[in-house]
This record gives sequence, structure tokens and C-alpha cells, in this order.
Amino acid sequence: MEIIQHEKEKQNVLLTGDYCPNQALINEFQTIFFTCKVTKIELPGKELKDFVVEEQAQFLMLHVRIKNITNEILNMYKDDFMITFDEEGPFEAEDYFGVKNQLPDEYALKPMEEIYGSLIFIISSTAKKIIFSYTEYFDDESEGKTYKLKYKIG
Repeated sequence: MEIIQHEKEKQNVLLTGDYCPNQALINEFQTIFFTCKVTKIELPGKELKDFVVEEQAQFLMLHVRIKNITNEILNMYKDDFMITFDEEGPFEAEDYFGVKNQLPDEYALKPMEEIYGSLIFIISSTAKKIIFSYTEYFDDESEGKTYKLKYKIG
């Protein structure tokens, strides 16, 4: 997996410790409802569009592909996905603020439909590890399995 880091008018491409030439084996999880694959990780820095974060923070963009694998319409929410960094969190994705390809706060996928987009988080500027996670919650509010993808970013 490549991480694109933006710094002062240039981009650095970093490889994570789990880099593997066969991308089918990593960066993806499958629930009973959908598959989710992280296709790219981006660290845009302290500014994204017209938004600026505090000095000790930075933006994190996870570019994902989500596919409904059921025979029913699947309602999804940005709050379904969380980020943990260096044992801090978990934190929800930021609300939609118009960044190109940012996933909306709520969306519905038809059977076998997939969507490509990004989830935006704010993390510490000194973060070294991130965990991207999804926990199943059912109609009776019981909790199911938690799926995690772990990356070293620093």
C-alpha cells in the first residue's frame, strides 16, 4: 500500500510495512453485507480545501471501494467506519464538506452496487500507526464482529 504524503508543494510516496505486490491479499475485509477495500491512503497535511486543522493535527484521507454483496438495498453511513491512531480513539470520519470524491454522510447501495470515495479523518500530526475499523451493529442494537485494517504511517 502506498501512502501519499503532501508537504510544501510536493508529494512523498511512502510504502507501508505491509506492502505486498498482490493487492488481492491485503487492505480489504468482507462482512456479511459488503466488502470494503482501502485503495489509497493520503496525508494532505494541515489544509484540505478551505479547512485548516490545529498545529498538532493533520488530515487523513482513506480512499475506499465499498460493494454491497447482498440482494437488498444497503444503507451505509460515514459513521460506520472509525479510525484509531497510536491507541487514541476510535474517531468517526469527518462530516461531508465538499472534498472531491468524499463519501456523503449517508448513502444507499443497490444489490451488487459499489461506490468509490474517500473518508476523511483528523489525526495527530505525530501519529505512527492507524487502525481503520468497522463494527457490525444489528437492528436489535447488538454488536457483531469488528473488522480492522492496520497501517504504519510514520
